[in-house]
Formats: sequence, structure tokens, C-alpha cells
Amino acid sequence: MWQDGYVMKRDALIDRLRLLGEQGATQTALFQQTAAASYGLGVTDMRALSIILREGPQSAGALASRLHLTSGAITGVVDRLSAAGLARRNPDEQDRRRVLVSADLDGLASGENVYEGIGQGFDELHESLTTTQLRFLVRYLERSLAITTEQTAALAARTDAQRR
Repeated sequence: MWQDGYVMKRDALIDRLRLLGEQGATQTALFQQTAAASYGLGVTDMRALSIILREGPQSAGALASRLHLTSGAITGVVDRLSAAGLARRNPDEQDRRRVLVSADLDGLASGENVYEGIGQGFDELHESLTTTQLRFLVRYLERSLAITTEQTAALAARTDAQRR
């Protein structure tokens, strides 16, 4: 890769990747915070909504576990999502004692989609890449996600152990 007229050496590329990764994570967090605030919600509320959109209805306990929240905290999350018209509580057809939280697709469709602009920007970026480049990025991001997931679990376990 060329930068300022010279080929970047491997160490410089790795340093650049680290810096860009940090900047990307920070900018993504800032975007998520701003997007959540535009709906009158917090980042954790939006993460819960993301899970139920991506994976389907979830019990409050499953959401709490995924988000590392207490039962009281997840009740607040679900209350806020419901009040915003973005999620609803439904009885579990398999176990009527349980309630499942699902996305309210009509509620989502009725408001502004603050993710539309960033989605279009990334669509344009992806269209500019070759299939080989896209395959590489998919492999890289899958492994990056696995590393982050592993490290999050390890950190959560250490934190939970310290609280006991």
C-alpha cells in the first residue's frame, strides 16, 4: 500500500490497522449513542432491539444474559422500547408463563430510520470493492468479531468474579 509516496512496511500497516480499529470503534460507539438518543433511548436499549431484530423474539432473561444486565435493568430496557413503540411483550406460545419480547415492525416503520444514511454509505463502499476484497473483509470481520466476543466474555467473567 502506498502512503505519501512510499510503500508502507508491515509494522507500519499493523500500527495503522490498530489506530483505525480504535478510531472505528470510537466512531461507531458515537454513532450508536447519537442514533439511540434520536429515538429517546440509550445504547443498551438499542442493542436489545438489535438482538430481537436479528434473532427474533427473546425472553427478558435471555436478553438480560446477552447484555449482561440484571432482571431489573432489562425490565427498564423493555419498558422503554415498548413505550417508544419499537418492541412489544407477547405471551410465549410454548410456555404461557413466559413473555417474549419482539420487535414492533409497524412501530419501527412509522418513524425516521436514522440508520438509512450510514447504510447507504456502506452500500456504496461495498459496491466499489471486488468480490475478492469482499471475501477478505468478511473473513477479517468474522475473526475480529470472534476475538471481541471471546475477550468480552473473559472480561465479564473476571468482573463478575471480582464482584463476588
